Amino acid sequence: MKSWAQLVADTVRMGGVLVFIKDQAPQDFPEWLQSLNDSFGMKIPISVRNKSDFATGRFHTGAHDLIFFFQGQESVLAALDSHVQGQRVWISSQPQNLNIIDYNWHVGDLAAWTSFWSTLASQFDALVENWTTSEMDHAPCLFLDRDDVVVKNVPYNKDPEQVELIPEIVQLIRQAHEHGYWVALVTNQSGIGRGRISWQEYKKVHQRMLKLLSEQGAWIDDCVWSSFIENEGVPEGRLLAGLRKPRAGMFQLVKEKLKVDMAKSIMVGDSATDLIAAYSAGVGSCYLFKSVKFDQERETLEKFRAGNSKFSYQAILAASDISFGRL
Repeated sequence: MKSWAQLVADTVRMGGVLVFIKDQAPQDFPEWLQSLNDSFGMKIPISVRNKSDFATGRFHTGAHDLIFFFQGQESVLAALDSHVQGQRVWISSQPQNLNIIDYNWHVGDLAAWTSFWSTLASQFDALVENWTTSEMDHAPCLFLDRDDVVVKNVPYNKDPEQVELIPEIVQLIRQAHEHGYWVALVTNQSGIGRGRISWQEYKKVHQRMLKLLSEQGAWIDDCVWSSFIENEGVPEGRLLAGLRKPRAGMFQLVKEKLKVDMAKSIMVGDSATDLIAAYSAGVGSCYLFKSVKFDQERETLEKFRAGNSKFSYQAILAASDISFGRL
């Protein structure tokens, strides 16, 4: 590993966590952890877990996390192989040849470990700030609401046979791809959170929509949905409030996954919440698709614009009214 300092900085920059497991850790493990905390305090997110937390599903690691294992934790590492996602680091003066680790950190002993974190503290901010993704090819995205934009609205639809595409949506999606755009669906689905639709029923409707698109040579690159609706009786209805429009969470998920150029992106929705969420996420062009609630939605958007001078949108009658910029 060329630079442990840069790996730690990159992990933090991407939202990762430094994870340690207590089972079979060295007797002086609290001192190793304390030296890290002494140098960084709250600047680096740290999690200390038990093996059972992973095995029972109470705790999950992510792709950006660094999970540390010490010499003596070989059996822990082997037992958690299918449970621990992310980047696995073996800490020891002796190399570990197991093929289920990613990095060997020959830090040696507690003194060397403490020295590393103490030295890193002085350069950490610069390492994080110098983060670059210039090698990524950022492309814009056509964001679409689902009901009354991609398919005709059937309230709490659980019947795949009732799925009907909106006229011109196939051509719009094709055009977006021809211009080099991603296409992503971002849709509030409160029926799941209210317990009106089961997950299996939603999946069947969703897959029917994708099938109808594919039959005409159109596809959606990413699909995100929010079931949050402040419903304590249904788990899906009380979790992940930040995803539900007008919050920008779904857009942010797509941005991070597809490396989206938000300023050049487009949102097409039939409600004020669609466009407000897109604006909050930095989407450059917003279109309000005409529906039965058109006048009400425009009134809400005008009130929002009164307090947000940079917000703008265009009301359209058909998908053909949307124009794509040159890349």
